[in-house]
Formats: sequence, structure tokens, C-alpha cells
Amino acid sequence: MYAVEIALLEKDKLGDTLEAMRTWLDRKRFEPTVFRYSLGSSARVLFHLNFAVDAEATAFADAFGGKVIA
Repeated sequence: MYAVEIALLEKDKLGDTLEAMRTWLDRKRFEPTVFRYSLGSSARVLFHLNFAVDAEATAFADAFGGKVIA
């Protein structure tokens, strides 16, 4: 399993970001095994996604300014 973490610093962009992520995943035909997010106490949102394929995790992290975590 390859985990990706992405921090969104503006909560008011959550809807647009979710839409962009879903569109990107659909176009690439990538299916994360886990897709969740949590709202922080500050103005940030933290996304956690898991992928079965390393290349998919890396591509997603690169596309959305995230990182693949061990």
C-alpha cells in the first residue's frame, strides 16, 4: 500500500479541490483504496489516500502538491 498525504491550506477551496481530484482520478482511471480527509482546527484540510500501485500514488501526489509517505 502506498499512502499519499496532501494538505489544503484553505478550507473554502474544499469543494473545488475534491472535484478536481475526482476528475483527475477518473481521467487517469486510478482507484485509491482509501480516500478520506479531515478538517483541522486551523484553516487547513488534510487528505489521506492509499493506492495499490506506487506509480499512481506518486503521480497523484505530484499533481496535487502532496507527498508519498512510508
